[in-house]
Amino acid sequence: MGISISLENRRKLMIDPALFAQKPRALIEEIEEYRKETERLGRIYELHRQLGTTLDLDSMIDAFSRWLIPVMPHNLVAYRRFGRRMHTACSCHGPDRQLLQELAQELLNQPITDKRSGDLPSVDRYYHLWPLDPHHEDCLLVIHPCPEISTAPFLHLEEEILEELRGPLERALAYEDLYDQARRDALTGLVNRRVFEERAAMEMAHAHRDGRPLALACLDLDHFKAINDRLGHGEGDAVLQTVSRTFARIVRDSDLLARIGGDEFAMILPNTPLDKANLLMERLCNAVRALDIHAPGSAPLGVSVGLALWQPHQSLQLWWESADAALYRAKAAGRSQVSY
Repeated sequence: MGISISLENRRKLMIDPALFAQKPRALIEEIEEYRKETERLGRIYELHRQLGTTLDLDSMIDAFSRWLIPVMPHNLVAYRRFGRRMHTACSCHGPDRQLLQELAQELLNQPITDKRSGDLPSVDRYYHLWPLDPHHEDCLLVIHPCPEISTAPFLHLEEEILEELRGPLERALAYEDLYDQARRDALTGLVNRRVFEERAAMEMAHAHRDGRPLALACLDLDHFKAINDRLGHGEGDAVLQTVSRTFARIVRDSDLLARIGGDEFAMILPNTPLDKANLLMERLCNAVRALDIHAPGSAPLGVSVGLALWQPHQSLQLWWESADAALYRAKAAGRSQVSY
């Protein structure tokens, strides 16, 4: 027996081809959105996993740079909080590395009120710079070879990653504060001898690799004992703090100034030939003389400086002895002067 279907029922059973096509398309779009979100969360998870294995800022910026490479090929990542030193991760070596770091320093030293992008013709590179906080104290810089600075990787970085970086960076800053307290002289705030020796070894390795000059300065205050003996140790401590602030205002960001003990200081001057180091030390001598500090019946406070240029394969001890011998020559020649 045959089955008869009325025309009305036939119409009810008919499927609209447009509706049939629309549902799979919407499903595909939903699946694609889900896939993108899963990838985004995976990237963020991997970023946090890598940042979670580090404590200090140098290691954190290095980990961030390694994570960023597949997303955005780049040559340098730099981070700086206002009033603190710059932290960088750079894939270049030798003169290129030095030049990129100098450019990064220059960019991060400028007042930053909003995100900025631009080109660096001197190195055929481009940069993208973001403030990370409302007060514009934290800034992140990426120097890269891609002229298309508004392409997807940059948009992803801006929209997704910068917010994720704030928490880990705050944690690293807090750790750095605690770590820093143990590595600084309590009276003057300068780094101590332990930090000086660690940094010296690092700078010697860099100078050997890049073939750049590296200078060491040993500094000793003149007539400081008279201040302690005649005015008391409290006044002596105040003088040490004043001299330290005077030194710190003159030295460059790339230099390391340390208090070695008592009235002895030391400086490491990367990428600095002897003649330029001598000029900088002369400025320090003049600045201390200009303080016009002296105990009753004593000559004014001064500083004697001995300079030595690091020689390839020279140990830190021999390098120090060379600068120390130059310091004694400055003392013997009349004090408050530089010798090398």
